[in-house]
Amino acid sequence: MDDILVKCPNCGIKELDLRAYTSMMVLSNTQALFTVYCNHCNQTVSTVANIPPVLYPDVYQAAAEVDAGMGRKVE
Repeated sequence: MDDILVKCPNCGIKELDLRAYTSMMVLSNTQALFTVYCNHCNQTVSTVANIPPVLYPDVYQAAAEVDAGMGRKVE
């Protein structure tokens, strides 16, 4: 469960669940820029974090839909 929680970069108090992201920009095969709402400080915040394994299927599906390289063999 620790792989889906990050501290809010704004207030530093609330643990944010990355599964509740409003947007995710994949930066590499392991990291993404997540945008998440913190209900403690009432801010929408962005943070770079490792992509939780539970989100891998979503990342691969989205990549396939736009013909991106994630999850494909490069020849």
